[in-house]
Amino acid sequence: MRSFIKGLVGLVILVALVWLGLWLYANMRLKQLVTAEINHVNASGTAHISYHNITTSHSPILASVTVSQPRWTSQPDPSVPAVTASAVSLGAHVSLLHPLTLHMDMPLTITISSSEASGALTFEAADITETLSPSIWLGNSTNPVSSGNAHFEGVNLLASNGSLEVAKIGALTLHESLNAKAGPSQTALDLQEDMHHFSLSPILTRLLNLPFDGKIEHISLSGQLSGPLDWRSIAEQEANFQDQDQRDKFMLKTLHQWAMAGGSGHGSLSLKLGPSRFKADGKIAFDKAGQPSGKMDLTADHLDQFTNALTGSYPGLQGWVSQIEARLSPYLSTTSDGGQVLTMHTVYGKNGIVVNGQKTSSPPSLDWNMLLNPPHSPAPNNASGAASP
Repeated sequence: MRSFIKGLVGLVILVALVWLGLWLYANMRLKQLVTAEINHVNASGTAHISYHNITTSHSPILASVTVSQPRWTSQPDPSVPAVTASAVSLGAHVSLLHPLTLHMDMPLTITISSSEASGALTFEAADITETLSPSIWLGNSTNPVSSGNAHFEGVNLLASNGSLEVAKIGALTLHESLNAKAGPSQTALDLQEDMHHFSLSPILTRLLNLPFDGKIEHISLSGQLSGPLDWRSIAEQEANFQDQDQRDKFMLKTLHQWAMAGGSGHGSLSLKLGPSRFKADGKIAFDKAGQPSGKMDLTADHLDQFTNALTGSYPGLQGWVSQIEARLSPYLSTTSDGGQVLTMHTVYGKNGIVVNGQKTSSPPSLDWNMLLNPPHSPAPNNASGAASP
């Protein structure tokens, strides 16, 4: 019996030591990841993060990191005033029983300031989780996050040092997933956003004479890109270019490589604004020659009520609205349930652009060589021999 008890005690001590070692390592690794992300932002040259200190967990159940008094300053363009966001603290934690799920400890108040204005962003609830790559616990910091989910409720944007409401959102849900090793038929980037009950303040609504009481009932967005696309690596390389022209050329070259590798994309939008619901859904794919093809569906209902409200608030838009209605007239109809309805089914590719079964145009092929190597504009020739006035 004594030997059994000694063995059991020894096993308990061994398990406790292993657990303690895992906890200490997880705290250290999590702190390294947070510090690396801060250094990465600071190296970009357009943003800077400062803080008071970084502390780790004292609980043996969780590995956690808390950044005290974080301060994020962004100034992408020197001609634009810098914007600073700060909070009391920002943290993240991982349960040792679920080491691949990272929980962000979000502040419920973020102070925003610039040289011209100040305000705050507040939340009634904020929940952010990220799925970590298993390799990060082995020391690999490349693509540490494979997916993330965020849910916010009671979001308020305040101005005048937090005393004046600018806008609010009832609920906002976000999703992101990344696959840096995706093949031509695999999803490399998946983004989804769902927002309910957005509204501007009554003061702004009256000042701007906005229709629909300055409210958007619902917005849903989604986008997926398939094919070889290491988005994190692309963003890091793009940030290394100081010149905007160089950045544009790099992104165009990256787009061409993705298209030639069989890239494809899909996006959708659903919007409930005033009496109308708008829906759009589109797909695009590239063949071996880098030529695009795809389709798009666009529908909207109660357009008569929508345009009447819009021109009622802004009479100067009447001419523009009339022009748009004239162009879309072949695709408009009227129903008892939907009022004036817009329905467009567009297919495009090597056979041209076909809308609702009718061919509308035959655009030229996409000339990648011209896009990647645009001709240089000739320099002005002043050597004409003519005397200057």
